[in-house]
Amino acid sequence: MDYKKTYEQFLSYLKKEDKKQSVLYALSLLDQEKLTIEELYEQLLAPSLIFFECDVDDENVCIWKEHTRTSIIRTIIEASYPYIIKRKDQIKSLQKRVVVLTPSFEYHEIGAIMVSHLMLLQGFDAVYIGANTPKQDIISALRAYHPDYIALSVTNPYNIVVTQQICDEIKRFFPEIKIILGGQAFQDQAAMDKIQYDHFLADFKAIKTFADEVRK
Repeated sequence: MDYKKTYEQFLSYLKKEDKKQSVLYALSLLDQEKLTIEELYEQLLAPSLIFFECDVDDENVCIWKEHTRTSIIRTIIEASYPYIIKRKDQIKSLQKRVVVLTPSFEYHEIGAIMVSHLMLLQGFDAVYIGANTPKQDIISALRAYHPDYIALSVTNPYNIVVTQQICDEIKRFFPEIKIILGGQAFQDQAAMDKIQYDHFLADFKAIKTFADEVRK
């Protein structure tokens, strides 16, 4: 599979904000088994969000263009879920539960949703509980789900402080739960120096490596 050519074709639909063709093209790649879910997410969906470039000078126009693209990507992810269910039935469970979320004030949730799906495909019992999750709701979810891990996805660097506060609370009240961090906000190692966490998963490959370690 020529990932570059496939990505460029996909990007051509996104740039025109052609939701129909973007979704149909992505699903056709899954139907024809030209891409796996992991490859679709890693080679097409994630780059199209991370490397979004606006060709308009008006900042307000760029904001809604980014929102439009995000909406298209989200539709593709939701439409891909039946493929995940089909794969999930063939995967041996790790008997480990993961709660996935974005913390307070973090509205970029696509990465977190993709992470929850990829963890499902690695055998985790992963549940995504939402974006902009207040600290008290996180604590409530941990009491309800009793997970082995909690994964926090953070895109905006301005949310590092609130993430630190949430992690401190988790370690205080639930020391047995391991904390996983991920997201663009942690590209700078210094951003994590004051945060209590157990694992950092930078990309999709890291998720698989982590699952392999848990499986041992």
